[in-house]
Amino acid sequence: MRKFLCILLVLALALALVACGGQEPAVEESPAAEEEAPAAEEEAPASEAPAAREDGLPAYTGESCELRMTWWGDENRAERTQAVIDLFEAAYPEITISGEPRPGDAYWDNLNTQLAGGNAPDIMQFGGNYPDFASKGQLEPLEGYLGEQLLIDTPETFDQAVFDPATMDGHLWGICLGTNCLVLAYNKTMLEDGGAAMPADLMTWDEFIAYGGSIKDKLPDGVFPFVDNSVNQANYISYYMTSRGEQIWDGENTHVTLEGVQEWINMWEDMRDAGLIPDIETTAGYAETGTDNSAFVAGKAAFNLIWSNQVTSYQDAMTDKIAICPLPQGEQNALAIQVSQYLAINSQSENKEAAALFINFFVTQPSAGQHLGTNRGIPSSPVVRAAIADDASEIDAMLYNYLNVVADRTVPQGPNLPNDQEFVDTLKQIGQSVAFGEMSREEGAQEIYDLIHRLMVK
Repeated sequence: MRKFLCILLVLALALALVACGGQEPAVEESPAAEEEAPAAEEEAPASEAPAAREDGLPAYTGESCELRMTWWGDENRAERTQAVIDLFEAAYPEITISGEPRPGDAYWDNLNTQLAGGNAPDIMQFGGNYPDFASKGQLEPLEGYLGEQLLIDTPETFDQAVFDPATMDGHLWGICLGTNCLVLAYNKTMLEDGGAAMPADLMTWDEFIAYGGSIKDKLPDGVFPFVDNSVNQANYISYYMTSRGEQIWDGENTHVTLEGVQEWINMWEDMRDAGLIPDIETTAGYAETGTDNSAFVAGKAAFNLIWSNQVTSYQDAMTDKIAICPLPQGEQNALAIQVSQYLAINSQSENKEAAALFINFFVTQPSAGQHLGTNRGIPSSPVVRAAIADDASEIDAMLYNYLNVVADRTVPQGPNLPNDQEFVDTLKQIGQSVAFGEMSREEGAQEIYDLIHRLMVK
């Protein structure tokens, strides 16, 4: 237990380092403003404040209502989330929650359609792309709920550093669901069965590629050392460019160079030619947005880039035992311990108070934390962390150890490139065009370079 608390202290210190600034969001007056007292000569009774709850949860002052909540993820996440919904409805029987889970590859198209049509859910899950929605007036500012419906306004109740990445233009737009970082998951059973060495905790990119070559012939037929993570998400190329001192977006400008993008493409296409990643036909058959469409889960590759909060879901989807190791190290530190996801409130919701109460329950209640675990990241509530510490699973303990290993290699969490989802989608299209031979490596690098510069001012 003492070792675990030490690890949590390391995490808390890392969170303090990743904060983008030193100021907490201003706590404005609660949406439920106090009414003026009636004049002395009037006999009308003053409105009564809601009775305090014995369970410590904030009281609900509204009428019975039904809320809708949407999130992305697999069936495991849906089951965990529904368990918390059930607990909330038992605590607040006046409020019911209708869950609308979506697979990752369909989530944003569906949400954008709902928002455009004015029928989006009351509670919505976002990533680092929340500014694209806040800037359109689609999200409710949350600072006015702090200390009222959201009891997360002190260090004792919530890690205050996680407010900074969620704050823009002086407003708090989302509540952190946990902290997260990238990991390389690998099939430990497969490596052991083939007599291959386990990966080292610190490898350069050259050493990582050489390691892939060393295990290639020890893997079963048809299995490649690495999943093709070149362009199936923007996180790996962002990590790589940051490790070169060429951050894709710092909030005001890009530092990316054409040479850096070219080296990224060349590295992966060279690995494809060497048989270290699957052929493009195999790669194109797996979207890599979750366990149900992953070449790693299907046993086609030994290593895959995932988020730390996904390790449990990936293990649950496989019979082989998996383990994790850090990403290859570049010239500079580049790994960010960051907010994994946020819960935000639809600005058009008719029941914002109830929505805020649900978010509060989701992130502060130990009973909720018991169900959620690290599925959305390490909980930001010290109370929840302490409550679930003794019941940490083997994978959760692995994650806490991983954070301890990489703590001195982390950097502050940076902002997403504006129009982030368009970047993700177009990056994949360009990368696949290069791999299929529809454009040269040089043309692909130029396309990605131009894309970044176009989106930053779009």
